[in-house]
Amino acid sequence: MPTTVTAKNFASRNRRQQSEFRKRQLIDATIECIDKLGISQTTLAKIATRAGLSQGNLVFHFQSKEALLEQTLHHLNDEYQANWQRELAAADDDPYCQLRAIVKAAFAPKICNRKKISVWFAFWGESRSRPKYRQVCGANDQAFSDKLLALCSAIETQHRARLSAQTAALSLEGMIDGLWQNFLIGNAGFKRERAINAVYELLDSVYPDCSSNHSA
Repeated sequence: MPTTVTAKNFASRNRRQQSEFRKRQLIDATIECIDKLGISQTTLAKIATRAGLSQGNLVFHFQSKEALLEQTLHHLNDEYQANWQRELAAADDDPYCQLRAIVKAAFAPKICNRKKISVWFAFWGESRSRPKYRQVCGANDQAFSDKLLALCSAIETQHRARLSAQTAALSLEGMIDGLWQNFLIGNAGFKRERAINAVYELLDSVYPDCSSNHSA
């Protein structure tokens, strides 16, 4: 018997599974609403309508708009971290290979798409006045930054580097952030592969001794 809950098998699942399914429906609807309307114009009623559920059902699972927004941000954060950590674990032990792996992970379709980036930017914009948002966004950014720096430092001990580890990590992160913004506000034809290859070019210029051993 499948354990994944769907609209078709919902009635046959236990209460915990049903609750998790409804919560995910509401989180997905919240992402849709924030993308289309922004955080301030996203209301419980609009989220419920988007999810095809009653507002009472929403309140039962999340109690308030703020609680739902926080859980949506946590969902995005967990999804983002799990994505790059999974790719890192699957990569070779070589730090240069691992660096390329998490660069590629940053542009994975389920993570790097116009809708998700729009919602991330919305939360980042609110984080200045909302400590809980700042805490989640900050922890997410810090974990990624720390890993970039650790990998750049490891490469620096083994190979010639044209930038210090700290400058290289900062440059990589800034370039990734800039390319994410390009997906949101740039030309519609901007391609994911182009973004990945652009960051790879930066990597190859910083670590020329490593570049000849890896194909783009």
